[in-house]
Amino acid sequence: MSSYRMAQRQGDTRRPAGSAACPACGGALSADASRCPSCGFTGEDSLRMFPDSPPPLLPILDAANLWNAADQRKIEAAREKLRRLFPQFRFHFCSVALQEDISLPAFGFWMLNVSPLYVGETADDRAWSVLLLVNVTDGAMAVVPGYAAERWLGDEEWRKILWSMAPAWKAGEAGEAAVRFLESTATFLTHTWKARGLRRAKRAKS
Repeated sequence: MSSYRMAQRQGDTRRPAGSAACPACGGALSADASRCPSCGFTGEDSLRMFPDSPPPLLPILDAANLWNAADQRKIEAAREKLRRLFPQFRFHFCSVALQEDISLPAFGFWMLNVSPLYVGETADDRAWSVLLLVNVTDGAMAVVPGYAAERWLGDEEWRKILWSMAPAWKAGEAGEAAVRFLESTATFLTHTWKARGLRRAKRAKS
């Protein structure tokens, strides 16, 4: 882990929170769109791109052995702390060892939509899920939120959250980097929550 590379969540397109985006090219999508108007991507395309059957999307799916037992305990503690603040959100961490030319956002979209529910997980939980993917092959990272979670933070916020992980990642502290991801997410979600509350209060007074 001598270098840090960030894979932007949905390509290079910057979108505000509350809008949907194509997992392949990052283009803006309407809520009822079945095909990306920019690149033509559909959900079925991800099935052709990744024909294997994925495992259940556990809270920590460490396929590439990135986090040791101590790291995972830190991550679980930070997840629980964030869950108490925002109980509707579900955070998942997955390490993979993929070829560098594979799109992490598209892979994450496939995992979030195709992975079977694990014990106790509901379809509503999956919609509120946020998946952090780490490709140990090149150190790239991507954040893929579910449909309900996507309304709360936009690309610029997720980009800043990913970059907040850089110092710990560069120092070889993968567990601390994941904890920092959760801490930064808590900060941005709190800001968004308060901002929306103020807007509702202003509308109520008008």
